[in-house]
Amino acid sequence: MKLKIYYFLFLILLTKAVSADTYPEVIFDNSLVKGSYAKSQVTYFGNSWVENVNRNLLVSDTLFFTPGNSLSLKYISNPIGHWSAEVKYSRQKFHYRVSKSDFLTVKIFVQSNHTSAQDLPKIALQQGSQESQRLSLVPYIDDFQHNMWISVRIPVKDFVNLQFENPISAVVFSENKTSMNTHHLFVDQIEFLPQNYSNTLLSSPAILSKTTAYDQQIHLQWQLPLTPSIRYIKIYRSDDNVTFDPVAIRPIYMQGSLDYVPELNKTYYYKIAWVDYNYKESPFSAVQEVKTKVLNNDQLLDLIQFSHINYFLENYDINSGMYLPYRIKDKPIVSLKETGYALLSMIVGVEKGFIPKSTFANRINRIAKFLGNAQNRYGIFPAYFDGRKGLPEYVDDKPTYDVLATTSIIQALLLSKQYLKKDAQADTSSFKQIDELWNQIEWTKLTVDHSNDVLKSELSGVSDQFNLGNLGGINESMNAYMLAMGSTSQPLPLSAYENGVRHVYDNNFAELHVPRDSLSQAYSSIIKNLELKKDSAKVEAINGIPAVESNGNLYVLSDEITDSIAKISIYKDTIMYGLDLKFGDLNRNLLKVYTPFFTINPNTIKEGNQNYTELLNNFTKAIKRRDNEIGVGTTNSEIWGFYQRRDSTQSFRINPAIGASSMFLNKELGLKTLLALYKEYADVLFTEYGFRAYLDLRNSDVSDEYMALNQASVAILIENSRSGLIWNLYKEIPEIKKLESKLFSAK
Repeated sequence: MKLKIYYFLFLILLTKAVSADTYPEVIFDNSLVKGSYAKSQVTYFGNSWVENVNRNLLVSDTLFFTPGNSLSLKYISNPIGHWSAEVKYSRQKFHYRVSKSDFLTVKIFVQSNHTSAQDLPKIALQQGSQESQRLSLVPYIDDFQHNMWISVRIPVKDFVNLQFENPISAVVFSENKTSMNTHHLFVDQIEFLPQNYSNTLLSSPAILSKTTAYDQQIHLQWQLPLTPSIRYIKIYRSDDNVTFDPVAIRPIYMQGSLDYVPELNKTYYYKIAWVDYNYKESPFSAVQEVKTKVLNNDQLLDLIQFSHINYFLENYDINSGMYLPYRIKDKPIVSLKETGYALLSMIVGVEKGFIPKSTFANRINRIAKFLGNAQNRYGIFPAYFDGRKGLPEYVDDKPTYDVLATTSIIQALLLSKQYLKKDAQADTSSFKQIDELWNQIEWTKLTVDHSNDVLKSELSGVSDQFNLGNLGGINESMNAYMLAMGSTSQPLPLSAYENGVRHVYDNNFAELHVPRDSLSQAYSSIIKNLELKKDSAKVEAINGIPAVESNGNLYVLSDEITDSIAKISIYKDTIMYGLDLKFGDLNRNLLKVYTPFFTINPNTIKEGNQNYTELLNNFTKAIKRRDNEIGVGTTNSEIWGFYQRRDSTQSFRINPAIGASSMFLNKELGLKTLLALYKEYADVLFTEYGFRAYLDLRNSDVSDEYMALNQASVAILIENSRSGLIWNLYKEIPEIKKLESKLFSAK
């Protein structure tokens, strides 16, 4: 069974780099959840009205243009009132910007026979808080008819007030001609298309090469020709080999797909067709027959792990070999930190036998070469680069160099080297470059002022006098300090563990340190207009050192910063939900707490009587108890791991990676959560890229994207639970092995 799963995942390896189930230029093709579409927003006032559930448009599962659903838009455009309905561009990791030559296309089905073309709504494009001019649909419909799908094709340049440098956030439908009638439309396949595209006729049958069952997941594989007019693969399913229903469409960058079926131990039949830009279909493929069968828990864990790893296999930049967190049209932006996650995940895949070691080594070579030529400051890189040009991409155009991002990728490269060097036949050409990347980091220049062992989190590209934050606590800071102390070129002293890991620093006191005698005129002007801090407690806390406050931050203006300013121990005697929590309250992202243990085995940390596995286990169990008590929309206590949306809706979303990843601490607890999520919600939550980013049971919503930290946590921490693979590799890195011997044997 394992060999079959490996073969299935290796074939997925051949596909093009992507990170979502559809094209970035698509605003809507399908709702992943039945009932209502949570990524829409209905508003109306006066005597106008729009049918909605919880202010969301309804979803139609029976009438659609592309399978498997469309949006229902039923409205009254009363003379005394107004309405609008937003269909949001929901993929936050994409930043899609239209071109002037593009066309907005929409498919509309007019069901109400009394509705004329003039009764159709107006349409506009939204960019953040800005909205373009609203256009009538009438001039853009060639043949208006009822009870059939009609096409609307609008040149983007017709939308007045559109800012082409800004991404699209929503397509807005709104009231047009007023009347007392109720109108009913169905809307589907809202997307931006280029002005010109191939119209080559699809005359040859599609080729469905194989179907394989894994539990209730059917993996379909096809052989896609290079015909430029193919835009989608359309999947048809039958349970009697007579009546075939369309169940999905997939973009052409996918050479395979999973289809979730309702029953086990049942035979299903599949066929596919190619679909062109005008949605005309090719002749059908031959029919493939497949029977579902149950997987045991180990086989299911294999499938889940490898699906998460597959996310990283496909989503990378061909030039640099690095992970792509964003999809924008003009350049491939790559991320250092998340490339580190990708490499650790791929090590798991290679070890399991479904990724060729040569493929992995080639990826390592590209990354090491790219970084060897990349801009850095004291060996620290910016968090993002243009993968094609090799130029830094700064957030808000402010040049900064990210210590944690650099740590993530250097650590992963060292682990990759450690893994590959065990094989005498492995490609070792990148090993020297990896060592140079680590040794070039000038750790002693990365510490905060008046300290030789506390690291800055970022470096300013403008001046070393800026402190943009400090590293500390149980999070990725641990990985940075381990590399810094283990360095053979410019190591930090072992005291960095005490001062940098076991303590954190309050940024309210240490946001910016500027010596009084070096204040520029600009800084003097700022300070002149600020009032001195009036909070007596905080004034006392900084021992009389002059300070000013701005935007909630306290700025210290002195040449001397004492340890008493903001040094806070990570250990706090807190009891919550009946558990002793040495790490304090629960107001933190659990995955961020887990991240250092991608590589560090918590059992190796020796700090007196502290048992890190027990401390982390208590913290995890307390979060589960909290989530169960608050409720996340289900009565199943095994479904937990929520994080709260930080907006006015205050809804709760379950991050499936949180519970699943906890297997490395508590295998029974994590496995129960993993199985519950899969067995109850796999039809909407699980795909060929693993679990989606969130599930919102209170609002019937599911993410249509994936997050690198989530996918890596599931792949890596489950493997650490099963075999300890990454932990064992990490502790065998010679410099780390030597450091751990010094650091923890003495405690």
